[in-house]
Amino acid sequence: MIRLKDIAEACGVSVATVSRALNGVTNENKERTAYICQTARQMGYYPNAAARTLKTSRSRNIGILYEDRMNHEYFSSLLDELRSAADERGYDLTLIGRTENGRETYYDHARRRNLDGVIVIQADFESPDVIRLAGSDIPTVVIDQNFEGCDCVSSDNRASVERIVRYAWEKGHRKIAFITGQVSAVMRERLSGFYKICAELGIRVTDGFVREGQFHDPERCAEIAREMMSGEDKPTCILCPDDYSCMGALWDLKAAGVRIPEDVSLIGYDGVRMSRMIRPMLTTYRQNTEALAREALGLLLEAIEKPEEHKPRQVTVEGMLDEGETLAEI
Repeated sequence: MIRLKDIAEACGVSVATVSRALNGVTNENKERTAYICQTARQMGYYPNAAARTLKTSRSRNIGILYEDRMNHEYFSSLLDELRSAADERGYDLTLIGRTENGRETYYDHARRRNLDGVIVIQADFESPDVIRLAGSDIPTVVIDQNFEGCDCVSSDNRASVERIVRYAWEKGHRKIAFITGQVSAVMRERLSGFYKICAELGIRVTDGFVREGQFHDPERCAEIAREMMSGEDKPTCILCPDDYSCMGALWDLKAAGVRIPEDVSLIGYDGVRMSRMIRPMLTTYRQNTEALAREALGLLLEAIEKPEEHKPRQVTVEGMLDEGETLAEI
C-alpha cells in the first residue's frame, strides 16, 4: 500500500506538501503540484475518498441533473465531455433525481449525497424543485437557461439562427420556413433570432411558415414539412428544430417524390454524427459540446473551490455551421 510518506520521499518534499497537493488545497508552485500528482498516480496511490471528504469538507463529487431519456446524441455528447473534463480535475459525476415517493427534492438529494455542486443539463426549468436548487447555497450551473444569481452556460441560440437564415439568404432563398421545437427558453431565443434576421434582410415571414413541432421528433417534423410542401405557397428552405427531426423530414419528403435540395432545402441543428453519414449530407448548425462542458465545469469548480472570489456569470458558447448537401443555391 502506497503511503503519503512514500510519495513525499520520491518527490523530495514533506508529507504535508504532498497532502495539500493531492487534496487541491495548495498554493504551491503549479508545476510542483502537477509533478506530485503525477508521481502519486505512477506509484499507484489512490486516496481514501471518505477520509478525504472528512478532511477537506468536499466530496469531489458533482451532481448531474438530467430529467429526460438518454437517447439524444447532443445530451449524451455533452455528458461525455463533462465526464472527461471532471476526470481531469479529479471529480466524479453522479446523476441525481427525486425519490420514488416524491418527498425528496433535487436539493435534498444533492445535500444527502454531499455533492460539491450540481450541473443542470436538462429539466423543467419552471419547476419549483429546479428553481429551489438553482437559488440554493449549493453551487449550481445551468445549461441553456438563465437564472438570476446563478452561473449559466448557453449555446448561441439567437445568433446561430441568425447565421443560418443569413446563409440561406445568401444562397438566394427568400421563402424560409421554421419548424420550431416545443416552447422553451432555447426555442424563444432561436425564434427571436429568426424574426430579427428576417426583418433585417427584408424576408417576409409568410403565414404558416412558422410552425411548432417537437425536439427530437422525426415523425412530427416530417408531417409539418409535408403539409408545407402541399400548399400553394411553398417554402424553398425549411429550418428544422434538430438533426433527427430534419432527417425525418428528409426521408419522408424523398419517399413522397420531393427532391432534396432541388425542390426544397432542409437545415438541421446540433451537428450529430449521423447528419454527416446520410446522403444527402445535412446542412446543420453544430453545437460545441466540448466548450459547453468545459465552461460549465470551470464555472462550477471556481464556485466550489473559490467561493469568496466567485461571482455568477452568464457565458455564451459559439457553434459552427456545417455546410452539407441539403441547401441548394437558387
